[in-house]
Amino acid sequence: MKLTELQYFEGSRIPGIRMEGGENLPEAENPDARVILVQCSGVAIAHAALWWHDTPSIEGARVGAIGAFAATNRATALQILAAAKKVLRDAGCHVAVGPMNGTTWRSYRFVTESSGRMPFLLEPGNSESYPEWWSEAGFQDLSHYSSSLVSLHGTASFPTRLQDRFEKSGVIIRKFDLARFDDELALIYDLSLKCFIHNFLYTPVSKQAFVMGYLKVKEQVDSDFVRIAERDGKACGFLFGIADLEARSRGEDPAVIVKTLAVDPAARCAGLGSLLVDQVHQSAWGKGYTQAIHALQHQTNTSLKITNRHQGSVFRRYTLFHQVL
Repeated sequence: MKLTELQYFEGSRIPGIRMEGGENLPEAENPDARVILVQCSGVAIAHAALWWHDTPSIEGARVGAIGAFAATNRATALQILAAAKKVLRDAGCHVAVGPMNGTTWRSYRFVTESSGRMPFLLEPGNSESYPEWWSEAGFQDLSHYSSSLVSLHGTASFPTRLQDRFEKSGVIIRKFDLARFDDELALIYDLSLKCFIHNFLYTPVSKQAFVMGYLKVKEQVDSDFVRIAERDGKACGFLFGIADLEARSRGEDPAVIVKTLAVDPAARCAGLGSLLVDQVHQSAWGKGYTQAIHALQHQTNTSLKITNRHQGSVFRRYTLFHQVL
């Protein structure tokens, strides 16, 4: 009698299977397929969702993404990853990338180093063993990211003369208008497509999918922590920040999370990102916050310079893996 069975499901249909312990299968947005290792009792002990349509490419190589990963031990991890790679290889993919739920607009990367600080809102999380198991399965580092903690002091660090320069050039910075939530998100969406097009592993995202991601935190958005810069009525930069409500729910003093920072390179507004960060820092200080988290920054992101200027201290590192198929 077989103790386990590898099951394959095409499309985004959610199988009526639960993980060991009773949890739902990990969240996966419209995957092309799933592979699930199931015990004879019908309980899942490993899971991976797969994407190969509309995925990014790496130097012309077609990427297949492995995301929504879960495994109970090393053996089940190696088995599910082997199955996932076979499916992607058969689908014509040249390289497997993960963990990534199809694109970098969704959940991706593993925590690989940590100071022990508790997780913050919207941060990816995983078992400490997962990166090791992926490495044993033949995956190698593809890119690295970090989150840093910045102490707030309530004083402006951005030179007044540079702020005056922006004002004279017609740049106006305003708060996010919560009363026009959908319209504001549409504006941020259009700007994001311009700003992130040259980012590593970039793929376009539909407006509907983009808006749905932000709607999940709509009730938690504080307009003091979201800034939009405009010139001649057109957006040229934005910063999306949000309070660390995960910390607040644990009874801890929350930090403000600097989640997304973008400046349109065509706007030629050097220093605008620093000004947006400075304004949100000061708003947070005025509301009693003493720390900011500069979250999930790619190793080559120019925003790291801003973090370094604020003497940010790295407390978490993340890795995205890949393997040639």
